[in-house]
Amino acid sequence: MIRPTLNINGSDAFDLMDPRRNAMDLINELIEALKQVTPNGRDYICDRERFIADRNTHFDRLAALRVLREELLEEALHIGNQERAPA
Repeated sequence: MIRPTLNINGSDAFDLMDPRRNAMDLINELIEALKQVTPNGRDYICDRERFIADRNTHFDRLAALRVLREELLEEALHIGNQERAPA
């Protein structure tokens, strides 16, 4: 995880958090788009092993995107908590 430290010489909290929020929104859109291409058994007639492998790959991709989204959220929260912490 990337955990910048707010300081008077660095970027302000908004400039560090806003791109993370934007990326999280885009990841949510990407997850929704990828749900539309979930492998379906009807497209794998007589190839059950390939169907299972492709579904596993698909769900692994979705899981990786969710992990990334959660990491970005944790980073944004870390930044925001520094902004609110007493000096």
